[in-house]
Amino acid sequence: MKYAKLYACLLSFASTAISAQILPAAGQVITPVTPVIERLPSNLSRLREQVENNAKTKLERGSLATQTLVSNTINSATPRFTVPNASTILSVDGEPIIQEISVEDGFIAVEKEWLFMGEESDIDYFNHPAISVLEKQFMSSLSKWLFRVKVEGDTDTVSLIRYNLPAPLLAQVVRNHIYLSQSKREASLPKSANEHRSVNHAQTESTEAEDSRTGYIECDSPLRMGMIDTHITSDHPAFSHIQIEQASFLIEGAEGSSEHGTSVASLMANVLPPGSQLFNANVFYTRNSISRGATLSALLKGINHLASLQVDAINMSLAGPNNPLLMAAITQLDELGIQVIAAVGNEGPASLPLYPAAYPQTLGATAVDSDNRIYRWANQGEYVDFAALGVSVETALPPNKTIRQTGTSMAAPLVAAKYACFLRKNKNRHSALAAMQRSAIDAGEPGRDTVFGFGILLK
Repeated sequence: MKYAKLYACLLSFASTAISAQILPAAGQVITPVTPVIERLPSNLSRLREQVENNAKTKLERGSLATQTLVSNTINSATPRFTVPNASTILSVDGEPIIQEISVEDGFIAVEKEWLFMGEESDIDYFNHPAISVLEKQFMSSLSKWLFRVKVEGDTDTVSLIRYNLPAPLLAQVVRNHIYLSQSKREASLPKSANEHRSVNHAQTESTEAEDSRTGYIECDSPLRMGMIDTHITSDHPAFSHIQIEQASFLIEGAEGSSEHGTSVASLMANVLPPGSQLFNANVFYTRNSISRGATLSALLKGINHLASLQVDAINMSLAGPNNPLLMAAITQLDELGIQVIAAVGNEGPASLPLYPAAYPQTLGATAVDSDNRIYRWANQGEYVDFAALGVSVETALPPNKTIRQTGTSMAAPLVAAKYACFLRKNKNRHSALAAMQRSAIDAGEPGRDTVFGFGILLK
C-alpha cells in the first residue's frame, strides 16, 4: 500500500532523527519506539453510522445488549456559550506582543494578523503597501508554505486581496485565530497526598507503585504519543517511566507556563506502558492566571512538527473556531494516518461546535465524573465520540506536587492513549477504532449519542 511504502522509506531517517532528539541520562540507553507502518486513512463516519444503525435495530427489537449508565448531569443548570474577553498580551519584559480582538461568533484572534498556506510564489498576491509579511515557513509535513501577514491599515485590505486571489487560494486566507485550553484548576492536594503520588510514580519494585498505573497493562508494547499543549515539567515523578521530548512554537517573548501541559501529560503517562515516548509541541502563551491561548500559526507549526515524527496519535486539549487552515492540517494528518483526539470543549450543551474536535476526522473527547455523570459544562453534539474521567481528577503540578483539575482537557489524554494502544494491537486504524468502540460502556441514549458518544472508556 502506498502509505506503507512511504513510511517504510521514511523509517530509517525518522529513527535516526528521533534518537538524536531524545537525551538520555548518563549511562541510560533509550530505544526509540518504532512507528506503526500501516497508516491508511480511517473512516470514522462509517463507524459512527454503523453504531447508530445497530442501536436503532436493537431498539426496534425491544432489547438492548449494552449496559446503559445514568446520564444525568452534575448540575441541572444548562450552561450557555460565553464569549471570551479579548486581552492585550505582554511579553516577559512587559511589552505588548499580542493584541487579541473579538471576531465572528464570539471567538478571538490576533488583531490585524492573517494567515495563508500555498506555494512560495503566492506571497506576490500580497504585494501591497499596507501589508507586511511577518513570517514565512515551509511546512514539510503539510507540503505548503505558511505565511503570517499583518495589515497596517484597514483589515478590509486583506479581504479585497483575498477575493481577487485564484480560486484554489480563496479559502486559504484566514484570521490568526486563538484557541484556548479546556480545563479548570480546583485546589492543591494536601502534602500527604502529594507525597503518596510521588511514591506511586517512582520506578521501584513496589507492587503498589506498579498498581498505580493500572491502565498500562493492556498494552504489551510502548506507545509513541504526540501532544500539543503548554510546556511539560518533564522531571516530575509522574514521568519517571516514559521519555519526553519537547519543542516550543511560542511567539518570541511570550510568557509560557507548565501547569496545563504537565497535568494533561501526567494523565496520559498514567496509562502509558514503561518506555513509551511522548513528543510535545509547546504552543500556549499565558493569557491570565487561569487561561492559556494558542495562535493558529503556532498550532499549525506544532501539527507540522508532530506529523514529521510519525506519532501514533496527537492529543489536543484545546478548542476554538472552525478555520480552513486548521481543517486542512487535520485532514492532512488523517491522510498520513495520524489520529487526532481533541477535547470537545467546556462551553456547555448550548455551545457552538468547537474545533478541532468537531472535524469529522477527529475523535472528540468529553468528560464524566467518578459516578459516570457527564460534566455539566461539557459541549454536546454529533462530534462527541468518547467519554472518560475528567472531573476532579488528580494530576501532576509543577514542580513536584499534584492538583485536582476538571474539564474535557483532562478526559482527552486517556482517550488518546487508549486509541494508541488499540492501534498497536490491531495494526490498522479502522480495526483499532472499532475495538475501541466495543470496549466503551454505553451510556445515555442507546448506541452512540450526542452526550457520551460511543460510551465511556475506563482505565
